[in-house]
Amino acid sequence: MRTLLLTALLGLSLASVAQSNTPPLLFSGMDGLHVLDDGTELPFWGYGYVAEGTLTLPGPLLAYTAGGDYTLSFVNESPEGHTIHLHGLDVDQNNDGVPSTSFTVMANGQASYAFSADYPGTYLYHCHVTTTLHLTMGMYGMLLVTREDGTLWEGGPEYDRDVPLLFSDLDISTNWAPTEAYPFHTIQPDYFMVNGLSGASLTASPEVAAAVAGERVALRLGSMAFAKVTCSFPDAWNAEVVMTDGRPLPTSFSPDALELYPGERYTVLIDAPADNDTHMEVVFSSMVNPDDTSMQSIWLNTGLVDVEEPAAAMPLTCYPNPATDRVYAQFPEQAWQVCDAVGRECATGRLREAVWNLDVSGWPRGMYILRLASGATSRFAVR
Repeated sequence: MRTLLLTALLGLSLASVAQSNTPPLLFSGMDGLHVLDDGTELPFWGYGYVAEGTLTLPGPLLAYTAGGDYTLSFVNESPEGHTIHLHGLDVDQNNDGVPSTSFTVMANGQASYAFSADYPGTYLYHCHVTTTLHLTMGMYGMLLVTREDGTLWEGGPEYDRDVPLLFSDLDISTNWAPTEAYPFHTIQPDYFMVNGLSGASLTASPEVAAAVAGERVALRLGSMAFAKVTCSFPDAWNAEVVMTDGRPLPTSFSPDALELYPGERYTVLIDAPADNDTHMEVVFSSMVNPDDTSMQSIWLNTGLVDVEEPAAAMPLTCYPNPATDRVYAQFPEQAWQVCDAVGRECATGRLREAVWNLDVSGWPRGMYILRLASGATSRFAVR
């Protein structure tokens, strides 16, 4: 059983520390088990939320609101030193997570990284200690910076939903025996993932890419793979590449396919179609042996609501907006759902009172979407 560390040193429990951080306090570990597509449990190293106590592959999705100053706190509960490198964010040298110019969080240690989320976009984070090995073992995740007004950047295009897709791979033999993984150029990935899923597990997981028909969706594409990743977009999605590596492109373009190399990120706007018959093909190609490839399929699930159902009889408006304690709205009795800016469900239920209201005190700052079973939606901000 995992031991909670630093309690005596800090004079408080890690649970209470987690409650004071947004997003919650992260921990690193080297005792994770990841279930492969065939049911095999594979050891991995990674990150997780202290409050949840579980390592995940990839690490938790971190989401921030543009324009804020933030602190990401981190506890190393493993026997080796680790860091968090905020890949692509503009941070000062001390907060960059590169051991030679910043610092290493040693075993049983704790540290914080301070940064300003000045530029909305798609970013990554990973351990920068013995980087090649720690990456293939699973120490990475995605980080998003989004705006409260539903635009990709100031004056940029509006959109309805973020769909984060993180491409990665691993060498199964290395995960079984990491101490034998040297020299590191011998690491040859042979298992390829999207958001930690592969093969039938990926195909059977509609939550990987979900939207409502007719929505303008921002695909947040990022690669932590050793391989070159090629995404092929179906014509029905009307794909438009608008951002790269956390910055708007001077001129967007509409490709049939898009290549991502290790560490690259793109934001691609698409139109969610009215059916689920189209998919994006993702091909992982070895940069050592180009004939060595693996293909994954990502289906855009547009079944969140019944698109045939009529819209609500009255306009849907949330108030106050922004909200700090409670948010209110009026609508006919029906099921409702609140998601955050990256599409994660935050609350759900069925209206049974005259006025809908939701306690959002303590929620992280950011943009949220109230969605009704009828298809009506309304955005509100929490501050």
